[in-house]
Amino acid sequence: MYVVIVGGGLVGATLAAKLAADGSDVTLIESDAGQARELTESLDVQVIEGNGSTAPTLRRAGIEKADLLVATADSDESNMVAGLLATAAFNVPRVVVRLRDESHAEGFSVMDRLHDGEHVRVNPEAAAVERIATLLEVPGATDVVSLLDGRLLVAGFRISESSDFNGLNLAHMKLLFPGTPTLVVAIQRNSEWIVPHGDQEIGAGDLVYFAIARQELSGVLSLVGVHRDVKRHIMIAGASRIGLALASRLEKTNNKVVLVEESGIEARKAAEALGSTLVITGPVTDQNVLEEEGIELVSTFVAVTADHEVNLVSSLLAKRLGASRAFALVDNPALANLIGEVGIDAVISPRLLAVGLALQHIRRGRVRSVAALLEDKVEVIEIEAVEGSKLTADKLAAVGLPRGILVAAICRGDELLVPGGSDRVAGGDNVVSITATRAAGKLDEFLGKR
Repeated sequence: MYVVIVGGGLVGATLAAKLAADGSDVTLIESDAGQARELTESLDVQVIEGNGSTAPTLRRAGIEKADLLVATADSDESNMVAGLLATAAFNVPRVVVRLRDESHAEGFSVMDRLHDGEHVRVNPEAAAVERIATLLEVPGATDVVSLLDGRLLVAGFRISESSDFNGLNLAHMKLLFPGTPTLVVAIQRNSEWIVPHGDQEIGAGDLVYFAIARQELSGVLSLVGVHRDVKRHIMIAGASRIGLALASRLEKTNNKVVLVEESGIEARKAAEALGSTLVITGPVTDQNVLEEEGIELVSTFVAVTADHEVNLVSSLLAKRLGASRAFALVDNPALANLIGEVGIDAVISPRLLAVGLALQHIRRGRVRSVAALLEDKVEVIEIEAVEGSKLTADKLAAVGLPRGILVAAICRGDELLVPGGSDRVAGGDNVVSITATRAAGKLDEFLGKR
């Protein structure tokens, strides 16, 4: 494909690197001159300095020949204009636009209705709320992705010395879960990421991702050494859009929710907008504020302020003061890589969520969802198999999937199974694939019709 990306921030740069690695021809537009120079040096794509929401800049980027435009600038309005120009003025067949403010939904639907082509709106903030809510359902997990309409979870756990999984050979997983799909799909060991094939052993300190049928979650938690906490006392740091949406969602399910916001004005707005949530005014990094609100009784502390360094610091403080778990919204890759080392339980990255949402509409075939696992070294891809594709041509052992790509689950009607090499994928099956990011582009040739 020829792809034009507007906005060279973390999302645009990450997406440009992924698409270029997959073999697409990418041009990235960035308005800041210094940032454009840095991107030229760091990425193997064409970088153009300019305003991507103007027709002349889009022409310089070759928009007339583009198969796809992705607008990921910081401004929702700029993204809307870029998307509208691409579809209305230049007839780009596929447009993906990042819009974080839901008030733009109506205007986007009008654009979609009036113009031909495929138009997709992605909202990483809504995806962040969904990811946090899913994490709250799985005690002890560092990362959770819900797939196959919630029937399958891919969840990561740090394995302790006392865990029953410590020392387990992966070939023995079927002995523990003979009736339902439960599979180890990825392992992080020190700085190495492994998509396992054949006999491998789980060790203490490994971060292990399991594909788990939802009904087997309790069994996996027990073997990991984690037990469900009946307390659902949740403290949210920051009255951001994510914080407000999360609080609103949680208070509807009878959770005790406290929201801490430093700005008095924003705190008052939050109190007016929410129902049973207790809204407190004060700095989220102030020990006295957290202690006065019973931080030691909190089952999960979730930091979602606009300042990601504050999120990191407040989460560390909350854990030290007795919170059972702490999640931090962190988009800075350098900070995100510290999470496992400093004791925070989970990191939520809107950058990776936005990239996953975009890739869902860019990958070949009928892709239902794409999610990057921690550090973006592994992708989870849910697809609807297409009859006549390479994936359906033969038994899995014979279709020639490259090393680093694993079919973790197949959903066929009401049946959910972990396939072996002798199984076949049929057209219409929903398939979950685990793919090393470096090999993700190779999966495309197996998804579309030959």
